[in-house]
This record gives sequence, structure tokens and C-alpha cells, in this order.
Amino acid sequence: MITTMKRVWCAGLFGFAGIAAGFAQGADKPAPVQMAEEMMKAAGKSVVFEIDPSVKSPEAFRIDGDKRVIAGGPGGVLYGVQTVLGKDVVDAQGAPDFELRGAVLVMLSPNWGYQSELSPERFPWFFDRPLMTRYLDYLLSARLNTLIVWSGHLFPHILELPEYPDATQFSREEVRRNQEQFRWLAEECEKRNITVLTHFYNIHISEHQAEVLKRPKNEAEKDATRYSVPDDFVRGYYRAVLTKYFAEFPNVGLYICPGESLALDQQEPWFRDVIFKAAKDSGKNPKLIIRDWTLDMGFKAKLPTMYDNLYSELKHNDETITSPWPDERHNDWKGVLKGHIVNLHDPADATPYRVGSPRLIGEMVKHWKESGLFKGAWFYPPQAWSWPGTLDVVKDANGKEVTAGLNAFERDPLWHLLEGRYLWKAERDEKTEQRWASEFLGKKFGSKKAGAALVVWYDLTGPILPGLQNVTAVRFGNFFPVSIAWVQATVDDILSYRTKIEDVRFQGPTGLTRQRYYSRPVDAYTIALYQQSYGVEAVRDLRSMPVAELAVELAAGREPKDVMRADWLVDLYVEMAQRSLEIAKAAVAAGGNDPAELQRFVNDSECLVLTAEYYRLKVRAALAKRLLELTGEAKYAAQLTEMMTESVAKYEAMFTHARRFYTAGSSMFDAKPWERAFNEKVKMDAELQEKWLAEFLARKR
Repeated sequence: MITTMKRVWCAGLFGFAGIAAGFAQGADKPAPVQMAEEMMKAAGKSVVFEIDPSVKSPEAFRIDGDKRVIAGGPGGVLYGVQTVLGKDVVDAQGAPDFELRGAVLVMLSPNWGYQSELSPERFPWFFDRPLMTRYLDYLLSARLNTLIVWSGHLFPHILELPEYPDATQFSREEVRRNQEQFRWLAEECEKRNITVLTHFYNIHISEHQAEVLKRPKNEAEKDATRYSVPDDFVRGYYRAVLTKYFAEFPNVGLYICPGESLALDQQEPWFRDVIFKAAKDSGKNPKLIIRDWTLDMGFKAKLPTMYDNLYSELKHNDETITSPWPDERHNDWKGVLKGHIVNLHDPADATPYRVGSPRLIGEMVKHWKESGLFKGAWFYPPQAWSWPGTLDVVKDANGKEVTAGLNAFERDPLWHLLEGRYLWKAERDEKTEQRWASEFLGKKFGSKKAGAALVVWYDLTGPILPGLQNVTAVRFGNFFPVSIAWVQATVDDILSYRTKIEDVRFQGPTGLTRQRYYSRPVDAYTIALYQQSYGVEAVRDLRSMPVAELAVELAAGREPKDVMRADWLVDLYVEMAQRSLEIAKAAVAAGGNDPAELQRFVNDSECLVLTAEYYRLKVRAALAKRLLELTGEAKYAAQLTEMMTESVAKYEAMFTHARRFYTAGSSMFDAKPWERAFNEKVKMDAELQEKWLAEFLARKR
């Protein structure tokens, strides 16, 4: 029955049997409804559904007992039909807990020049429609509704700009090729209820245009493409490109970085007169996200009055993941704009190993939900800078390396699937989640036993590298992962970057991102294992006690037992890695349809064991050094020498072993070679501590 309150369809193999008022046949139907119809036709099944205005969320839906879908809007129709057809992994009805649920694709030039020179040679994956269709269907299966195209300055390569003929080095035909592909992406996303947000940095022009204009290089950054203070040319240029961007493509918005070059006192007039004006003039009221990065506080205070469909965004912890608990800085955005987004940045501290722990991701999203602050989140993919490739060394049956590598979102499928599950419904039963992941992996590998083992593997390995970063307080940014690419944690860093549990943010030494590291809580699973391993009934603080504070306690004759000690915690991480190796071997023994990939879990664990053992040596060396300073006891001098000597051998063993399985330690183009990390960080630190010890002992004589 069709009423004035509800729009009702009965869709069959040959289209809709009935169309509600307000929607016409064919292309004028909402794109997600068209997608739902296509899915039903492909499945050879029909589903009855209706849009009910009383359902407030346009993505919400419920399924009556007779498989009838009642939805709040076209997105809800799509998700409801998807659920009935068994093509989603979220397994929850109603409205989503988080409004925005996204993924990120990186499109920056390899020289980190803030450029995005789009071509099939530079970014072949972008033009591979079968691949991108599989990827978008993967995102749809998790009900993700936002795709971030992380670019530097993409616009002149996807828009025809006759008034700016030198904006791009590409020909008119090449620009039209790019434009058509971007339009295809936007339209395919719209069908899947996905909004495309193009990221860009302020304020840049293309390298080609900078050369034609003979612009002088910015003295601070030696880059002619950047403007600190916009002139009439760049203001007019950006108004033109943003106006055409909104007009040319459906269902798009912007993700904007106010920093990187724009002077602080220029932020307000630039956003007001250029970016926000272009968005308003489009008549589409597009979604805009603004990064919390070098943001002027006066400008921030005025933002709520400048544009209504505006959200703020900040990284979950820092550049990498250190804890499932978000950074305290997020609280500064509470109630400021329409909503606040958390960005789970490039999980480089897990690179290049496999990631997808239901426990860790579930706990993290639960903390976001409990805070009452976040309206959404997006996840970078693992190994984001090499997507859709991975760093794995792939060999054929004869042991010869092959050029055709693994597919990133099929190698680590749980990453975005778990994101989608928990962002839709954060509160879930732990046993149910373990069972779901086990069944998913069991189907993937054709073995229930292997699937069950791998869930345990993911949960054991997930906290190790973020936990090591947390306890040692390394400040890498996404350039320098904690694992095998670049080792920032020297003995003196470990002693100075975290000095006590109650470290205050922004006070004390800073790292590459120029922020003071402060202690964050350890994940719940590791805490439970810690209590079990060391007989601790309850810890008085969810944050670990750093080495510097522990040394003071031990030197005073106190043996803290109600805290998570840094030395015991790294011992636990070694045990977790060793246990994961046993689990991985059990998964291999269980058999399955992809023995080569199952073996790679073993490879990962072998490297993780060596990684954790290396950091244990560095933590114990730091503890010995501080105890030597506090007590003067000779045994600590011997321990420092022993630990530092062993750490050099352990790191060399780690990267020598890892290079058998991975082409690099990080996918980011600025990552350093293993040998350089070994020489400049590991051996350097050993030599530095040896020199310090000699001078210390000489003063004691």
C-alpha cells in the first residue's frame, strides 16, 4: 500500500513493481536505491522495502519477519537489501552509532611534494575499474560511507580549466580522461552510499604552474608551489577550481588541511572568502572536514559561524597507534562544530605485519562511543603508501620472486570490516565477535581450525607494536614505524620522553611531530594478560609505569606490584609474540586453501618475536643506566654493557630475517633503509652508551 507517509517498493527481477510518489523510473531514482535493485537482480531475488519518514536516520533500517525492509532513506534501503541478501558483514539493524565511517586512499607524489599528478603510469590502480569496483564493494559490505582521497593538489588534473591553461602539464585529452575516471568513482561511490572527500593542503598550485609563473621558492621549505599569504591570483584560481569541483562531480566534499603553508593570520579570510564561499555558492551544501593541524585559535573560535556543514578532525593518538584510548586533545573540539571526526592514521607502527584484532579495534571504537564526542572515524589502510600492493615478498612454487604481489584489502580484510562493524554498533558481545571473526577467516582459508587459530593470533599480535611504542615513548610520526624501518627509541629517549605515569601533555621533550608524549592507557586485553602473568589483582593505573619512574622506585628499595611496570610489560610482549608463533604454526598445520598465506603469519610472528626481544633489551638497558646513576652499583654497569651489545646483534638478526619476507620496513616513500636504521640508531646508540659509561666510571674513580 502506498500512502502519503511512506514510499513503498516491491522490487523483483525485472525492476520495481511499484514506485512511490516523488521518485521516477530509471536514473532519477536515488543512486543507492538503484544499487539495491542491481544487487537483487544479480542475486535473482526480490525484496519488498519502504522508506518511512518516521525513521529519523537516512541510513537506519529494520527488517520485518517477512524480510520486508523499512528504511529511513535510500542508504537504509541499500543496507537493508544488502543484509537480506547476505552481502554485508556488519550484522546490525537500526541506526549507526557513528554518522561518518570512512576509508582513505593515498594519492601523493613519491617526492612528498604535495602534488597528485594523476595518470595511469603514476596511479594505475585509480584507473583499474574492476579493481576499484571490488574495493568499493568491499567498503559497502562493511557499510562504510566515506572515501577520503588523500591528495596534495589534485584539482587541475581532474578539471578542465581553460582560464588557467598552465595549471597542469597534462593535455586536454588527458585531463578529460582523469575527469571521467574521477566522475566514475564519484558515481560508483554514490550508488554505494559513499561520499568522496578530496583532501588537499593549503595553499598549493601545481609544480607545472609554479614553473610557468616563475614563482620563487618558499625560503623555509624550498618549494615554489606553496603560498603562505594568498595573492589575487591564487584566490581567483582556488575559487575557480573549487567551484568547478562541486559542479562537476556528484556526492563530493572536501577534507582540508589549514596548515602546511598557510600563515595563521590568513586562515580566517582564506576559508571565509574562498573555501566556504565556494561551498555555499555551489548550492549543494557539501560536507567539509577541517583538520586540527597548525590551526589559529582565533580562527577556530569563529568557525561555528562560518559554515554549517563543517566537521573537525584529529588523529586518534599521534601519527601512529599507541593505545586504544584517544588523545586528550580531542576534548578541545567538543561541541564546537557539527561534529568531530577521529582519524586512525596510517597504522605504521604495525607495518608490515598483518593487522585486524577484533579485541583491539573493538575496544578503541568503544572508547570513542563512550566519550560522546565523536560523530565518525576513518581508517588509513595498512601499508597505505603502497596500496593496493603490499610489502610482502611473493614467490612462486619454485621459490622465485614474482612481480604480481598480494592485494592489500584482501590480505588484511578484517581491518575495514571490523571498522564497519563497530562504527555501526560499538557495543557487541565479545564471544559473538570472536565467533564471527573465526567463521570469516575459516571461510577465507577453507579451514575452521585455521580460522579459529588466526583470531587468537590477531588478538595476541595486535597490541604488541603499539604497546612497545607506548611504553618506550618513541615519537616517530608516520615516517618511522616502531618495528623494522627506523628505530627512534634510544636509551636516553626511553628515559626522558616518559618520566612518570602522570606526565603532562606538551611539557617536556618533543619528538618529530613537536608534541610532548604523555602516557596513554594500555589496552584491556594486555592488562588482563599482565594481571594473570604477574599475579596482580588490580592495577592502580591503566597507564604503564615508565622506566625512569620505575628506577626511582627500585633504587629506593620499593618493589611496585600494583602497576604495569615497563620491564614486566615488555617481557609480556615477548611472551605474546612467542605465543603467536605457536598459534601461527597451528594454523598452518590445520591446512587450508592458501598455505602460502598461512605461512606468512608464521613469518610475521618470527619477526615480531625478534622485534619484541630487541625492545626488551633496550628497556632493560635504560633501566640499568638509570639505576647505575641512582645507586652507583657496579652490577648495573655490567648490565648496561651486556644489554646494549645484545641489542645490536638482535636488531641485525631482526632486519636480516625480515628482509626475506618484506621488501621494506615501511610503505612510506620517506622510510629509511634497514641498514641506515641499524647504523644511525642501533649501533649509534650502543656507541653512545659505551662512551657515556666510560666517562661515568672515570668520574667515579
